[in-house]
Amino acid sequence: MRTWVYIDGFNLYYAIRSSGCRWLNPKKLVETTMPAGTLIEKLKYYTARVSGATDPDQPRRQQLYLNALRTIPEVEIFFGQFLAKTMWRPLLNLPIGNRTIRHEGGQTTLPPGSYPVASDPNSGGNRSESLIVGKYGKGNKVKTPTPNAVKTLVHAMEEKGSDVNLASHLINDCWSGRYEAAVVISNDTDLVEPIRILVQERKKPVTLLCPSSFGAAKPLTAVASHVRHIRTSHLKASLFPDTLPDPSITKPTNW
Repeated sequence: MRTWVYIDGFNLYYAIRSSGCRWLNPKKLVETTMPAGTLIEKLKYYTARVSGATDPDQPRRQQLYLNALRTIPEVEIFFGQFLAKTMWRPLLNLPIGNRTIRHEGGQTTLPPGSYPVASDPNSGGNRSESLIVGKYGKGNKVKTPTPNAVKTLVHAMEEKGSDVNLASHLINDCWSGRYEAAVVISNDTDLVEPIRILVQERKKPVTLLCPSSFGAAKPLTAVASHVRHIRTSHLKASLFPDTLPDPSITKPTNW
C-alpha cells in the first residue's frame, strides 16, 4: 500500500535522546519497523528551530540533523516555532537537601523537609508560603505542589505548531487521496481525534509507531488501526552513517 509517514520530531527526539540513537534515519526506521513490502512514498517531518539560550551549540547540532534528513528524497520538513517566555509557577520541590549553601553570613545546610516562609512585610500582595526541600533522584516523593507552595519565576520554551501542522496535513492528504495508509510517529494525545476521523470515518488504516521507552498512550492506541513499538534494536539498525557524502555532513559529537 502507498504509505505516507508523519513524524512529530520533538516527540520522537525526547523519547530516544538517551538511547544514543539520535542520528536517526527515519525512513530506514519505518522500513525496519513496518511489515516487509510497505511502500513509503513520503515522510513529513514536523519540528521547530531550537534556541541557543541554554545550549549555544544546540542550533548547530539541529541544523546538521536537518541537513542529513534532506538527503532522503522522500522527506519534507515543516517548521513550527518556539516561543520563549517567563512565568510564575508553584515550586514542586527545591532539590538542595543536605547540600551546602554559601552566603555572606557563612553557610547553611537544609535537610529535606517542608519549611514555612513568612510573608514579606515590605512587599504588598504576598502571603505566607511553604518551601519543599528535597534532593535529586529517588528522594523526591512530591508529585503535586502544596496549595501555598513558594512561587518561582521560570524560563519556558514552548514549541507551537507542529501538532497542528501534522494533524492538518494528515487529514488533508487523506481527503486529497494522496495515500492508501498512514504511519504516525508520535505519542501526543492531541492527535487522537484526527486519527479517529481517518480510521473510523474515512476507513484509512493508520499505524501508530511509538518508542518502547515511553509506551503508547492509551487514547492513541484506542483509535489507531495498528500499534507497533520502536525498540532499541530498531533504532540501532536505522542510523545514518557517521559521515554523509555530497555534501559532507558529520554526526554531532555524542549523538
